[in-house]
Amino acid sequence: MKKFIANLPIKYKLIAAMLAVVITAEIITALSFQSANDTYVNEYVKESSSQIAKMIADRNVSSVDFAKTKEIQKSLENIKSFEELENVHIYDLKGNILANYDRSASLAAQPVGRESSVYFSEDGKYIFATEPIQYQNELLGMVYAKFNTKSIQIMKHEFFISTLTKLGLTLLVVVVVVLLLNKLLVKPITELSDTMEHIIKSGDYSMPQLKDTGKDEVGVLRQHFCSMMDTIKEREEERDAARKKEQTTSEIFSKVNKSSFDAIIGLDSEMRISSFNPAAERITGYTVAEAIGAPFQSLIIPKDQWQMFEEEIGRFRQTGNCKFTAQTFEAPAIKKNGEVFDAEVSVIPYRGDENSGSVVTIKDITSRKQYERELVEARRRAEESDKLKSAFLANMSHEIRTPMNSIIGFSELLTKPGSFDKNKEKYLSFIINSGKSLLNLINDIIDISKIEAGQLKVKPRIVQLNPIMNEIYISQYQINDMKNKSFELKMQKAVESDDFNINTDPFRLKQILNNLIGNAMKFTTEGFIEFGYKFSGPDKLLFYVKDTGVGMPKDKLDVIFKRFGQIEQKDDKNQTGTGLGLTISKKLVELLDGEMWVESEEGVGSTFFFTMPYDPELNTADEYGASSDGNGEASLDGKVILVAEDEDMNVAYMQEVLAETKAKVLWARNGQEAVDVMKEHPEIDLILMDIKMPVMNGYDATAKIREFNKDVIIIAQTAYALTGEKEKTIAAGCNYYLTKPIEINVLLNTLSGFLKNK
Repeated sequence: MKKFIANLPIKYKLIAAMLAVVITAEIITALSFQSANDTYVNEYVKESSSQIAKMIADRNVSSVDFAKTKEIQKSLENIKSFEELENVHIYDLKGNILANYDRSASLAAQPVGRESSVYFSEDGKYIFATEPIQYQNELLGMVYAKFNTKSIQIMKHEFFISTLTKLGLTLLVVVVVVLLLNKLLVKPITELSDTMEHIIKSGDYSMPQLKDTGKDEVGVLRQHFCSMMDTIKEREEERDAARKKEQTTSEIFSKVNKSSFDAIIGLDSEMRISSFNPAAERITGYTVAEAIGAPFQSLIIPKDQWQMFEEEIGRFRQTGNCKFTAQTFEAPAIKKNGEVFDAEVSVIPYRGDENSGSVVTIKDITSRKQYERELVEARRRAEESDKLKSAFLANMSHEIRTPMNSIIGFSELLTKPGSFDKNKEKYLSFIINSGKSLLNLINDIIDISKIEAGQLKVKPRIVQLNPIMNEIYISQYQINDMKNKSFELKMQKAVESDDFNINTDPFRLKQILNNLIGNAMKFTTEGFIEFGYKFSGPDKLLFYVKDTGVGMPKDKLDVIFKRFGQIEQKDDKNQTGTGLGLTISKKLVELLDGEMWVESEEGVGSTFFFTMPYDPELNTADEYGASSDGNGEASLDGKVILVAEDEDMNVAYMQEVLAETKAKVLWARNGQEAVDVMKEHPEIDLILMDIKMPVMNGYDATAKIREFNKDVIIIAQTAYALTGEKEKTIAAGCNYYLTKPIEINVLLNTLSGFLKNK
């Protein structure tokens, strides 16, 4: 049978197939319509039945409410026109029948529930409908109705006959149409078959000219055939377009590759370099010719990381992924010349049917990493500076409280009865030395503030060097004698004559040497401390301070010249001072065009060196230290001095100092008083003007006095000692400037110097 069907001509196969399809479709359609119609009719009749029951309920609301049985029965008589209605029963809430209508002899069943419902009987011959009788949502009774389904059966039967008639007519039309179209279908199919055979035999895939047969099955077949040919043509066109797109993409990638600042390196599946852009040449130092084909790791990866890289390559070959892919990471890379640099690397793998590999991007981040390291170092230095400042504050507290304890303690002892005469010289010596220590501390703080602000100035002039050295030796010898230490203080000079001159700032030179010698004394308990100078070339002097103290580790020598820097010692008794002396000294040496360094060995001792310029042609020397020389004795007989001062202790101090000068002393408690006293006593020769006073300060008072007296000598005295204060007082009209605390000799010599020729 199968063979017989297979050998049938296509026209019979088409006829049979079309008839089978059409008949099947018609039967299915007819059954579907019949089923849909049955459903529709059933729902329609149910809805009609429900509406009739609801109408009956609505008409009898008031009658049921007042139990008017006759009126209810009368209303039921009016519904005889509904032929489908078999029975109607109206019940009260107790289930009693108030009225009923029976077309047939059958009895109605009792209603179930008190809600609206519509349903068929089990045999489908009847429809039962219940409807509540309500007034304002209050249930009064129930309507129970029974309908026959004769009309439904008639409607279904009529629809079935209609459907069969239509089906027969449709089949008849289909048979006629199939027979007529058969002639139209066979020839196009034969032509299409012949064309396919020709294409298969000839291999010519050019589109043949086929007659358009419409959009039927043959037409669809023809369209599919034409579509196949179009698809072949489109694929050829797409292939050409893909080639062009690939060429364009390749050109764009080539431009990006060439213009990128980062190295872009293509790798094949074996991790060998397949492409190498200009940035890669610039960053690594390899040329394209040297790089292409070479293993990536041997060119770019340092040798100590080859094993790890080989393991990751193995993972990549097996899984197409490794720890380098899909992320950016930092790693060391190596250049052709062996230089290792910091790199930011990203690896993007690709896997294809024919080939696979990856693209590696390398960014040289050496500058960025250097900047990060500098930030870390800066943070470390800041933290170190913070620790040093904390230590500095602790030392400051110690250094301030120690002399203050001595000053206050011995001052209190002097107030006890009998103590003044017995221990006067010893107590006063302690108080004076502690006061000088406190003053030196304040001077160090002022100097370091000036250094940080870039305002520390030096005033070089021609001075005799050896008197300065002798003065330092005497003062340091006395200090050593007071401390009762068992080391020897030595001094060496390259020239013995007092006429040996250099051009320097004598005050700062003494400050440097005193700082270095004082530092040596703190850490030397026996042996010697030697200081001096010698020639270091024709135009340079080399100063030194050598001790046999505890010495310092070589890796800590730079610390001592930093602000607040001190090397921790096992013996904390030596940890005195602010840690500023050596920093200030080194800066002063640099300001005097010299340099300072230290040589030390732990447990042996230390030697500090610094240089000073020397001019061998200097043959004369200026007077040295004129402002601080003198024995403290001065006669100002006949001179009139006005002291403007608001602090009682300072007034008492001035009274004691000026008592033996035989000068006439006037007093003013504020700036305004000073102006008034000056107007009353034009014979005043000199004014000691305090700057900070109530009512009117020293600047304003000086300006007021200069308005009517240009000749009187005004010397400013102030506790302000910062840069610019002297210039400010001179600009206000003062002749000179003294900083508190004022030494007696300095005060008397200054007064004598200004008044001796007046």
